[in-house]
Amino acid sequence: MIKEGKIKKIISCVALCSMVYFQAQGQMPEEDQKQFDEAMSWIETNLEYVYQNPSTGQWWHNKFFYNPKNGEINIKNSSSDVPNATDKEVYFDRVVSLRELDLTSVHIEEVKENKGRVVKGKVLHIDAIGKAQRIQKLYNGKPSFKEFFLQIPIPKSNADFIAQAEDCKRHFETVIRLSAEVYPKTDSLQNTDAIFDLMPGKYNGTDQSTCEIEVLFPYTMELRFFRKDQLYKKSVITYDKTNHHFVYWMVNVAGSSHFDLNLSYESQITLEANTQSYTLAMPNSNYFSIRDEGTTISYHRADF
Repeated sequence: MIKEGKIKKIISCVALCSMVYFQAQGQMPEEDQKQFDEAMSWIETNLEYVYQNPSTGQWWHNKFFYNPKNGEINIKNSSSDVPNATDKEVYFDRVVSLRELDLTSVHIEEVKENKGRVVKGKVLHIDAIGKAQRIQKLYNGKPSFKEFFLQIPIPKSNADFIAQAEDCKRHFETVIRLSAEVYPKTDSLQNTDAIFDLMPGKYNGTDQSTCEIEVLFPYTMELRFFRKDQLYKKSVITYDKTNHHFVYWMVNVAGSSHFDLNLSYESQITLEANTQSYTLAMPNSNYFSIRDEGTTISYHRADF
């Protein structure tokens, strides 16, 4: 059994990590905040509905909640024998941070048979990043196993909702994308911290490569690039606090080189070389791009 003191420490740690993450992201501009709020309001309104599985006669109740303090969503499903929630048989919660959902995975599937709470019609499918088990499932209020995807039923019997399926997909894409946006701050060191706090992890590149980023020690991170699991390039980016600039080191089969990088944070956080054709842009905590010698490659997060 976990002692109360240890539970409080765990909760404090989680709260601190969330606070560091939101601080690193920066303040959402008014225009984006309005877009996020409108999309979230649509989701909260339209994802509260009741439907029946005609194969079993069981009624299902769907509700959606968003916690702006930690960026988590909770999709609640409960079953009953009649179309109201007073005689719940079972109820499920699925809780996950918006930032941990894979924007590129959001899609609508056709459903041709009734199975549990997923019935004929359509379903909105969203994976966790890396298809990792990041979605906490609760069964009748108690933690159950973790899942790697969300399924939001769009019943055929609900004609209005079926007609709005694409709207549902679009609004989820909006809140997932904006929840992970990185908005520059006015202080250069805070933007420097954001780079080292948010970039580490694994990514898939648009050129079929993969990239692994690891912080080796404070203000130094290594980027390793692979093709078919074979390391073909390695680079190190370090921040020189004394001279207030970044240094980029690159190592590949042809040799090694290094040059200085300048930090820019007007509309987005970028690192750009003066004497070389190299730019690294980080508009989103789950996405970055590198422009090197005229070629731009985008990298989408595959794991944290």
